[in-house]
Amino acid sequence: MMYTSLSSLRIARFQFTIEPTELVQLPDYKGSALRGGFGHAFKRATCLSRDRRCEQCILKSACAYYTVFETKVSLETADRLRIGADAPHPFLIEPPMTGQHTFRPGDSIRYGLTLFGTAIDKLPFFIYAFMILGENLGLGKGRGRFRLMSVEDDAGRNIYDNGNLVGSVTVTQSKDILKAAGTCDRDLSLEFLTPLRIRTAWRRQEQELLTGIASDGEFRLLLKSLYHRAFVLSQLYGDGQQPQAFESRNMPLFDGDVRLVESKTRWLDWTRYSQRQQQSMQLGGIMGRVTFTGKTGQYLPLFRLGEYLHIGKGTGFGLGKYRILETVKTTAHE
Repeated sequence: MMYTSLSSLRIARFQFTIEPTELVQLPDYKGSALRGGFGHAFKRATCLSRDRRCEQCILKSACAYYTVFETKVSLETADRLRIGADAPHPFLIEPPMTGQHTFRPGDSIRYGLTLFGTAIDKLPFFIYAFMILGENLGLGKGRGRFRLMSVEDDAGRNIYDNGNLVGSVTVTQSKDILKAAGTCDRDLSLEFLTPLRIRTAWRRQEQELLTGIASDGEFRLLLKSLYHRAFVLSQLYGDGQQPQAFESRNMPLFDGDVRLVESKTRWLDWTRYSQRQQQSMQLGGIMGRVTFTGKTGQYLPLFRLGEYLHIGKGTGFGLGKYRILETVKTTAHE
């Protein structure tokens, strides 16, 4: 199987519903507010020593906050996987897909949480952190407070009842996603629902950001970025394996057999305030739709898996979320 190295990852997706108890004001890109507040809440929910310096804490090996937010990888592992010293987080938050900015008591706000591998076992900590965020810290401009109403798993079952977890959760295996995708050649249409930030090369000295998808070469770039992310997550958080070295030659072979037939993308700028760096950061990314045609079937399993993983930078904030639109069998294009 072409994607054997990606087949050991467990994935669990959840939908949270919260209800403001005070006025909650959120920015255009709501993922920044959710992710920023959540990190503080998670540490408050799990940290026993209250030491700001996790690296020096004697409890770090058993600490949920450290293993989720602060885990480092060895220089050897980082080199083998072609990543930095900070491991990618084993979760991502999918922001509310609404243009509404002001929420009042009686309104509801829905957002998603996806957990990978061992982070699934820490689900109670994630839920408790969102409870603390709502009851104590607040959200958005003015730090409006809220209460957690429900948590649904990927099967639509509510697993949260008045502060308690009930029942088991639905867990999906990456190998099943890959297998179910099929390999029929079809027009492949991707709609980027949150900003896509992706570098034109993996090496740090080449820092240019992709500013549009307007040529066939961008398919190769998307393919490389998505495969690398799936590989790293599988190696770090997959079941029962030691991290293998990333080899680009093991990627799906791309010989120009896919071409771009439509690109309707735009650039979206947004701002987030970094508590760690104590400054506002201007960020941006691509949104819109692209369609590729040709021999897409061999790549379809990877792109189906990417709907769960997201693609590019800032996935913890929900960036790089896309969906595959209903496709038709590949036809001739002018």
